[in-house]
Amino acid sequence: MSMIFFACVVRVRDGLPLSASTDFHFNQDFLECRKKLKALSSVLARYPSRGTAKGRDLSIHFLSSGEIACMAICSSSYSTIMAFCFLEELQWAFAAAYDTTSISLASRPYAFLEFGL
Repeated sequence: MSMIFFACVVRVRDGLPLSASTDFHFNQDFLECRKKLKALSSVLARYPSRGTAKGRDLSIHFLSSGEIACMAICSSSYSTIMAFCFLEELQWAFAAAYDTTSISLASRPYAFLEFGL
């Protein structure tokens, strides 16, 4: 089944998670992919604004603009075009809900910024 399993919004400068989906899959492949996503989120400033890290069964797609990046873990069979369409929609919605001040002032310990799409 091709689908999006997890999505999150992070701050580009330090990878701080600002919001994330709450549906979790606990199989080993997914947990390993989440670790890779977390590591990638902390170094996004070094990468282009759009990219994909392909795995055998799961892929990580990311799209960054300004202070935020949207990231998703998807089935490797999920269309890359559809993944980036989803990330663009997520980015638009998040940017419309929060200004740069809210994003830059977020710190740990923190509660996720309330956001629903």
